[in-house]
Amino acid sequence: MQNYETIADALTVARQVLAGEIDPNLGCGLIATIGQKQRYPDELALFELLSHEQYGHEELGITVKSCVPDILEACRSLLATHA
Repeated sequence: MQNYETIADALTVARQVLAGEIDPNLGCGLIATIGQKQRYPDELALFELLSHEQYGHEELGITVKSCVPDILEACRSLLATHA
């Protein structure tokens, strides 16, 4: 099992999410965990929020599925800042 710990790992996960190799919801959680390990860098903060929003907010209309477009956009944005 791979350890996800660095910003480089977050970029790899973002690429894999966009390529369809990793489920967007799982990838978001992985990147959020990297953010926690890196002490919440600004560039990964959105993934922490999206990871939190994915579960427990169904009564507000926020679901795992409804978060996917925002996760994909966050991945594109993260990669763009490191291009």
